[in-house]
Amino acid sequence: MINVSLLRELHPIYCYTPKGDTVTFTSIKRLLRKTAKVSGVPVAFAFDEIKSENLGVITVEDCLVVYHPAHRYDYMNIVFRIRREGDTAYISKNEYGTSLYLSDADNRDEKEREAEKQYYSALHSIFNFLKC
Repeated sequence: MINVSLLRELHPIYCYTPKGDTVTFTSIKRLLRKTAKVSGVPVAFAFDEIKSENLGVITVEDCLVVYHPAHRYDYMNIVFRIRREGDTAYISKNEYGTSLYLSDADNRDEKEREAEKQYYSALHSIFNFLKC
């Protein structure tokens, strides 16, 4: 379970209307997998939950985590959340975790650091389909 305080907002929230009810984590995963395959970007997925607390009320929401299959715990993960209001679905994209290779530039291999930067660049390019 992911604590909401550990998430960092990456981009504005994207919205879908009038077919917001058709936006699901499975549909996002399917589109990401297809686009990543065409682009040659390695991705893996996990379903998780985000826990938040506000005025003593604990809320748990589902999320989709996207990560590099060979670097699950040493690259940052991308977390997708869906919030609905009527027929509109709002999708937010957050960053979660830490980067082993980008965290301390003095002690990391330049080749590994550059490979991670390129991965994020490629990954974000496949997210472009999420715009309103």
